[in-house]
Amino acid sequence: MRIVVFGSGFVGGALAQEFVSRRHEVTAVSRRLRTDLPRGVAESVGSVHDSAFLKEVVSGADVLVSALPAVAGDDGLDTGVAVLLRSAEETGARLGVVGGSAVLPLVEGGPRQADTPGFPAWLLPRVEAHARALSVLDAAPEGVDWFCLVPAAEFGPHQPGVRTGSYRTSATAQVTDGEGRSVLGVEDYAIAFADEIDTPSTHRAWLAIGY
Repeated sequence: MRIVVFGSGFVGGALAQEFVSRRHEVTAVSRRLRTDLPRGVAESVGSVHDSAFLKEVVSGADVLVSALPAVAGDDGLDTGVAVLLRSAEETGARLGVVGGSAVLPLVEGGPRQADTPGFPAWLLPRVEAHARALSVLDAAPEGVDWFCLVPAAEFGPHQPGVRTGSYRTSATAQVTDGEGRSVLGVEDYAIAFADEIDTPSTHRAWLAIGY
């Protein structure tokens, strides 16, 4: 399959590495030239908001992946996801989106993690960006096949984790362990994402990933 990944940072780079290891044809799109992309990944420099560039880079793609940052300058995550949705509709590609954990409840039926006591206020702009992106996805035209994989609450460059090759999923809340922690390493998140591409099972819905 030909996969185009928009965003080549911490998560996007891990996704590109996993995809290319499975012999997919992978293009990583970023706004600036990078020298640290995985071997075998093609690089394309440009913006998702440049219509001419976007049309060219998605041509022939089977899957588009949004690993765009939640907050970046004046361009909102929801705007970027909306643009990629239109491209997916026009090309017939599937759209996969990297989600944000705090928009989900810690337990089924509970409040969003972002609405629980003690949640850091400085993270709220990122939370709302992911919430708006999910609203955009929910309103997508019926013909667009999208999925949103939401990593665990304890996930990020500060806690990259180690590759285990295992993960669990939930369609109702964050995935937590026996101690109530929601944890995931980036390589195992990439495995889950690649598994969903290789063997689709989540359609027009989000799915939480964790240990």
